[in-house]
Amino acid sequence: MKTKNNFDSLLREYKELQLRVTRFSYIEQQLINAQDKLDHELVLYKRLNKFSNHALKSSKLEDFLTMSVEGIIDVLEVEASAVLIVENATGNTLFFSESLHFKNDSEQQRVTNDLLNLAEIVGKSKSLVISSRRLALLDYLSTYSDAVFHSAIDSTLNISVCLIGLVSEKKAPFYEKLHDKHETIFSLFTQQFLSILTNFYQHKKIQDQIAKISSSEIELKKLSLIATKTKNGVIITNEKGVIEWVNESFVKISGYLFEDVYGKQTRELFDNFIVDYSEKKKITKALKNKHNIELTLLNTTKDGKLYYSQIEIIPVYDELKRHINNIFVIKDITNEVEFKAEILRMNSRFELISDKSQIGIWEWNKSINDSTWNNILINQYGAERAMIKEGFYSFWLNSIHPDDKKQVIDNRNKVLNSEVDSIVQDYRIIRQNDQSVRYLRTLTIGEKDAKGEVIRLVGSSIDITDKKIADEKVASLKQFYESILNHLPNKIAVFNKACELIYFNEAMLECNPFWQDNLFKSVYDVYLDDINNQSAVNKLIFHIQNAIKEKAAVKYEDMVIKNGTEVELLNTVLPFFNEDKLEYIILSGVDISELNKIQKDLLKNNIELQKVNSELDNFVYRVSHDLRSPLLSIKGLISLIDYDDVNPDLQEYIKLMDSSASRMDSSIQDILEYSRNSRLEVKLEEVNLKEMVYEIFDDIKYSGNSNIDLIYESNTEDHIITDKFRISVLLKNLIGNSVKYKSHKEGSFVKFKLSQKNRMLTISVSDNGQGIDKESLPKVFDMFYRGCSNSVGSGLGLYICKEITEKLNGKITLKSKKGIGTQVEIKLPINAL
Repeated sequence: MKTKNNFDSLLREYKELQLRVTRFSYIEQQLINAQDKLDHELVLYKRLNKFSNHALKSSKLEDFLTMSVEGIIDVLEVEASAVLIVENATGNTLFFSESLHFKNDSEQQRVTNDLLNLAEIVGKSKSLVISSRRLALLDYLSTYSDAVFHSAIDSTLNISVCLIGLVSEKKAPFYEKLHDKHETIFSLFTQQFLSILTNFYQHKKIQDQIAKISSSEIELKKLSLIATKTKNGVIITNEKGVIEWVNESFVKISGYLFEDVYGKQTRELFDNFIVDYSEKKKITKALKNKHNIELTLLNTTKDGKLYYSQIEIIPVYDELKRHINNIFVIKDITNEVEFKAEILRMNSRFELISDKSQIGIWEWNKSINDSTWNNILINQYGAERAMIKEGFYSFWLNSIHPDDKKQVIDNRNKVLNSEVDSIVQDYRIIRQNDQSVRYLRTLTIGEKDAKGEVIRLVGSSIDITDKKIADEKVASLKQFYESILNHLPNKIAVFNKACELIYFNEAMLECNPFWQDNLFKSVYDVYLDDINNQSAVNKLIFHIQNAIKEKAAVKYEDMVIKNGTEVELLNTVLPFFNEDKLEYIILSGVDISELNKIQKDLLKNNIELQKVNSELDNFVYRVSHDLRSPLLSIKGLISLIDYDDVNPDLQEYIKLMDSSASRMDSSIQDILEYSRNSRLEVKLEEVNLKEMVYEIFDDIKYSGNSNIDLIYESNTEDHIITDKFRISVLLKNLIGNSVKYKSHKEGSFVKFKLSQKNRMLTISVSDNGQGIDKESLPKVFDMFYRGCSNSVGSGLGLYICKEITEKLNGKITLKSKKGIGTQVEIKLPINAL
């Protein structure tokens, strides 16, 4: 029963551990999924931010459009992309694509037609994910399974724009399915694209008009007409900076009417117009030196509202290179600035999330072969920023565990060589501050240029040391518990709350092989499907229902056939509840066939033993009272004989009679002591060993023909707690043997030594007597064994000593050499009353 309780407790602990591990794994997986999603979105927004920064610096429309098709692939992570611009007035088109391969111009025209058809279906100013079903209705693009598309019409510039990102059916498994996230990112991308594209066209028109104005007054008037239509604000001043004209766009942007600013110096306007006064000096200096200047300023409208503007100041000269006008072109870039600010805020939020989640972020630049790390990553490596003097990349290489370094570098090179786009790997590092080994889980992503070459690696890192240790412990415990369960004689099966079989050990399978084919099936289905075992399964269902109802273990007996033999089983059905919710049902079966047989045999043998014990008790009684009495009478009569009146020839026979009677009486006493040791319970009391040893020695020291000395040694208290009768019999036998078999030389002794260590009492009785033959040593503790022909004992002495020692939960050992002496050592546990 104790073993079963231990097993039940162990099983409950195992199930609780499994539950905690399952919860921990579920929460951990949620965190990893959230982290992966954030990491991925962070990378996409970084790419979008990078595209915006580079695109704003583009000076040529062709370069910008090339950068845009590459940007669609990079930001959205799609296979191919295209941009189509149609000048509605002339029908002229600009078409740029990436990873779309055309055999001839007609194929390119087919794509153009598909984009225009798609624009009619989708409508303008929308970013949508296009399904494969809709793509299948097109011509050239019908081979693609997934796409994100945007179309827009700029009525001011009179142009139509189409942008598309594509994934083919063939390569769809290698790309993420396009969904709402891609629509959102693509919408932000197209806003940037259209804003910059509009700027290109407007800037081109303005530059063309400015060139014409520079050549003649007529061209200046034409420019004024054009400037009226542009969305950018335009201010025209004379050579002295007096405002002569502003367009409607300037009025809309600044809120100042033409009447408010006409005839005023621009510096008067700028006093109220420019918030950043540090830029005033730059403007004044540029106008004074008659240089072009471009500025990005934080301005205020007439009613005090802040907005960002990009201003270009262009001095105009006549044919004689006289300064005749200044043109201010003002573009409202508040949306672009706010968009950048939003990206920065998002980056800040991502950094905050990475800090709270303890996610290390890093970036490696191929051109300079070095990295930048956030503080979380530096802390993971046990360092401080100032201490990493050799650079983060070299520091990283030196921190990788030697056994993992080759694999880590090989995986990094796979990303660097574009064999894979990204890779997740676990490896060990050696922390700098404490030289401890830590486990990291890292993500590495390759960032590519327009040519498809990796120019940068970005990634994240999480310290998973605690999880690794926990996983190893869980795996070890799982293996340990499964090993225990499989080696237990108990037949064990586990069902979930739906009564579906989820585990069985080998012992269960041996008795019930039909469970092999019913793993993960409900017992109710097994009952319906398995006709041969319906009775056993029905009984199990009944007791499962009863155990669940009672919320307690239910026992029942069952009979199964194992290898053609009937086996009786005692089954226990134990429902396992967690906070009143049923989680598992455990079935444990024990083979009680042999136990039942043994119980029947024991019952029969007990009756016989009781009879034998009764007869033995009667025999011992008769020996004690009937046999010893005549012997003691004989010894008494012999002691009355006066040897002076006896014939010398008869004296030897009388002595032999006395010796035989003494030997027989000693044997009877040994038998009585053996019987008493076997039947009486141990009675503990305080015993003074020193007094007992000297009393025993004084009683028997003259039984030999020569003197023998007693040596008593002790390094502990002489008073011990033990069974006084048994310890007395033990010492009488041991000291008596030393006296009986002493040598007949001077200096004979028997040494008694008492010591204590680690709550064990050691008693040693040694002598320098006759010793025992080497051949006899293994048999000295056998019943009735006598080591030599001249032995005067019954052969029970050492056997009784061994029995008494074991009764006292001790251990006895004997060492002896012929002619040298004998040592007997007894170790007993220290008892307490």
